[in-house]
Amino acid sequence: MHPQTLEEAALHGVADVAICHNTIACLAPAARQALWPAVARALVPGGSLLLQLPPARLPDKDIMRVFPRQRVGRHEYGGHMLMSADGNRIRTRFDYWVRGAGNALREHIETFWMWPATRAELIGDLEKHGFAPLLRRDDPAVLSMTLSSGNNVLHSRRP
Repeated sequence: MHPQTLEEAALHGVADVAICHNTIACLAPAARQALWPAVARALVPGGSLLLQLPPARLPDKDIMRVFPRQRVGRHEYGGHMLMSADGNRIRTRFDYWVRGAGNALREHIETFWMWPATRAELIGDLEKHGFAPLLRRDDPAVLSMTLSSGNNVLHSRRP
């Protein structure tokens, strides 16, 4: 783990796999564009990039997802998520709670901003940086790409 961005960490040809789980959706398009060359430099040729896809489009209406209640010992945990369009972004609000003996013990609210992008858009962006889609598509929520093995230019750009 590095306490800075991937670009600042200056990793070059050191990783076989890069995994972006619950992150790409929360990066603005410009931040995504800055990330792809840094991932390409960090991966060895033939390395893999697995990323959880962001929503493909803005929601047409508010979407509420209720989390199933879970009991752990004497406490019950639950909450919900609300997604709504806000300009070109998706506002995602999470409301969590913990109850004990019928009383609210703790409540927490978090808001995240997400930017939609389709699978095809992300593939197109990544291909510009030497990535190619892997043929296996077991999970429609995950994009699997590989760094072209002949992509030495990406590793020679920076010392």
